[in-house]
Amino acid sequence: MTAVDLVYNPVSGSFSQAHCNALRDALEGEGFAVTMMPTTAEGAQLSGTAELVCVHGGDGTLRDTVQALGEDAGSVALAVAPSGTINLVARELGYARKPAEFARQVAKGWAKGRDEWVEAPLYRLGDMPIVSCLSIGPDSHAVARVSGKLKKRIGRYAYVVAMVQQMRDWPRSPMTVRGELVGGESFECEAEAVIVSGAALYAGPFRLSPEAKLSSDAVELITLERSTRFGTMLLSLAAMLRLPVDRFANAEIRTCRRIEFDRCVTPVQVDGDHMPDCAYAIAPAGLSLRYVV
Repeated sequence: MTAVDLVYNPVSGSFSQAHCNALRDALEGEGFAVTMMPTTAEGAQLSGTAELVCVHGGDGTLRDTVQALGEDAGSVALAVAPSGTINLVARELGYARKPAEFARQVAKGWAKGRDEWVEAPLYRLGDMPIVSCLSIGPDSHAVARVSGKLKKRIGRYAYVVAMVQQMRDWPRSPMTVRGELVGGESFECEAEAVIVSGAALYAGPFRLSPEAKLSSDAVELITLERSTRFGTMLLSLAAMLRLPVDRFANAEIRTCRRIEFDRCVTPVQVDGDHMPDCAYAIAPAGLSLRYVV
């Protein structure tokens, strides 16, 4: 039987023990040998013997799992059973929320073999994996002020409340961003807001760059030279209406292999979580994640 670690966050606002148990039972019904692995305050915990790690949670739990895997992240297969607030990776890969449907998806994907799985080149901010996205600017400030209690009650709408609150105290922190484009050319620009997207979607069902996707060996850099309230509202509106953000919101989009910041600007949002400290550079990790679909 194929050994599976089922990693889950028992203190997540959206966590349901009954749903998690149903997911375990469904996977075992498809012939997997499942070990339940709850996360702790130190991060994700793994058995070390699993051939497949199933993450029952959002992008943050997935990131913590990849961090725990270390260099083994390139050899141990992954699957994501949606449970968190946004679930960008699970959305892009089309994983089902119902345990029985999800288990069937994973079993069919596993039977196809490694060559048919989705290969996603991994990028890191310093030593931290980025599985979906990163932002610096008003968006990251809003994430930093999200109320955990409110998030538990209303889910993703807690981010909307935080952004509305942020309108009263609007941050403007200019930075110099430089790096290497996918074609090898160097670039440098000034920005007050930065979004880095390694997945197709951002903040839910929204797409900021048509080139963004998990399987791309590059990340999309979206910058606003001046991050005003009005400009940020235009960017949000363009994303919701599926309009080109570069033309409609005066944003610049670059497809990059490396990105560096001239200083450590905080707070930083990584995969939907607030990170109080950050490194100065985003670069390829030298390995690829493999999602069983």
